[in-house]
Formats: sequence, structure tokens, C-alpha cells
Amino acid sequence: MKKLLLLTTLFLVFACSKDDEDNSSEPKTFLEKYDGTSWRDDSKILTFIDGTYFYNFVDTNEDVPLGCNKLKDGFQTIEGDQLEATITKNEPDEMIVEIKYGGVLGSRNRFNVNGETLTDRATYFDEDGNSSNETETSTKTSASYFDYCD
Repeated sequence: MKKLLLLTTLFLVFACSKDDEDNSSEPKTFLEKYDGTSWRDDSKILTFIDGTYFYNFVDTNEDVPLGCNKLKDGFQTIEGDQLEATITKNEPDEMIVEIKYGGVLGSRNRFNVNGETLTDRATYFDEDGNSSNETETSTKTSASYFDYCD
């Protein structure tokens, strides 16, 4: 009887250990899940990186130098504009990024992926308190921001 109880206990220990290992390898955030993944919409390429500069964007139609932009969480200057980017949600199936200009919310982007398609649902806020919505879709690509920009 003791041997049977011991055998059952050992089985449960190994079963629980296996479950814990499987769960720890799954991506916990959108950026972990799509780290290094690029998306193309016409001439625009967006590459997500699970690092300092999480949002890397290039418009290959712009004149030289290319329209290379990188966003990091926090304050930064892009094309002469001071802004603050904040990741407000970073879960495996959705990421939300808010951009503030001079401390005032300018845009909120919700990123979702369905198969090979990235959907960016953006809300833009103007100085008068009005807002407008825009939805863009991009397709997964092997091209990368880093193919065009340093």
C-alpha cells in the first residue's frame, strides 16, 4: 500500500513539473510573441522588437534618407517632435500604445494579429477634444525595418 501511495505521489510531482515547464515557455506578452516579426502595408514596414525600441517603422517611398522611425517606452524626439510613448497593454494577443505630445494624448493604437494579418486600430485625438478612428491592416513579411535602417 505504501509503495502504491509513493508511486502515485511521484507521478503527481512529475506531472505538475511538466505543466509548469510548458506554461513558462509560452509568450507572456505581445512583444515576446512577435519579437522580430515584420508587417508590410504598401511601402510601409513595421518590425516589433522585444527590447528598448519596440516599434520600428520605415516608409520605403520617402526620399533619401528613408523615413526610419523607432519608438521606445518613455520620452523621445522623433523628426523634431517631443513625445512620450507608453505601452498600456502588452498581452499575448493585444498591445496598446499611447502617444502623448506635450503631455496631451495624441493617439492610441491597438495592435492585434490574426494569422498573417496585423490590424492597427488607431484613435487620434485633436486639441479640441475631438477624436477620429482609423483601421489599417498589414501582412506578415520577410522584409524588415533593419533591411532599410540602422
